[in-house]
Amino acid sequence: MRTLLRVSPRRLLTLALLPVAALVCASHANAQATFEKIAARQQINVGYREDSAPFSYASREKKPVGYSIDICEAVAARLATRLGQKNLRINFVPIAVDRVITFVKNGSVDILCANTTDTAERRDQVAFSRPIYIDQVGVMVRKKDGIAKLDQLAGRQLVAIRSTTAVSAVETYGREKSLAWKVEGALNPDAALSQLQLGWAQGYARDRVQLAMQLADVKDADQYAILPDALSSEPIALAFRKDDAAMLELVNGVIADAGASGQAATWYDKWFVRPIPLGKANKALGIPMSAELKAALAAR
Repeated sequence: MRTLLRVSPRRLLTLALLPVAALVCASHANAQATFEKIAARQQINVGYREDSAPFSYASREKKPVGYSIDICEAVAARLATRLGQKNLRINFVPIAVDRVITFVKNGSVDILCANTTDTAERRDQVAFSRPIYIDQVGVMVRKKDGIAKLDQLAGRQLVAIRSTTAVSAVETYGREKSLAWKVEGALNPDAALSQLQLGWAQGYARDRVQLAMQLADVKDADQYAILPDALSSEPIALAFRKDDAAMLELVNGVIADAGASGQAATWYDKWFVRPIPLGKANKALGIPMSAELKAALAAR
């Protein structure tokens, strides 16, 4: 179980770039393995989540869309140029939340484009790019329960989705603050929200953006609130095979160039500020880019 801390954007970027020296020392064969496989099949396999708007999700036309998808399409375009394959195909592979790391680790996908948190535990299995987003784990509550801040949940039941960092965030925060709350793992977002709606849990912990997106699709959204306090701050990044210096360099180069050119800000505005298709309606999150994310994207 990892310890989650609120960290500075400089620290977040340092965490994202720590493996570079080690990866450079990896063998040439290992470093080029992903590129060689992609070139041989003339196709890059891109893993994504179908239910993680605005990072990655299935559109009304059942096509993968989102902030992470836009970034990965730019990665694919640069890779096509690097390999000299103008017609490089992108094969999008939907992955369940509890299988994302496994699919990257076993080579089922070449890159994971979703809202995956970069953690030390996961770095033992896969590699991560520099941050594409900095999120916080928040808690949603029912307004009728009269809960306005986290410490009011002391001794209560909370729910979080299994295999996500929200579970450990709840456990760590509760232990550090001596809140003695309990956390139950739910199979998926719908199951977690149902526990809150039925009153089986008094708080539902998840990344703030994902809570906001899920709440936007609830008919009685005005009956719920996301508490202002956060359990943790976390860097969101793209994931790919461990010990692949060439892939790391290319992906980080795309993100850095997009940050410098303003393209990253355009992608961000498209998915986090302006209305996006969600279900049968277009809805806006209205979340401006944070100073932490601006600093992380601007760092070279």
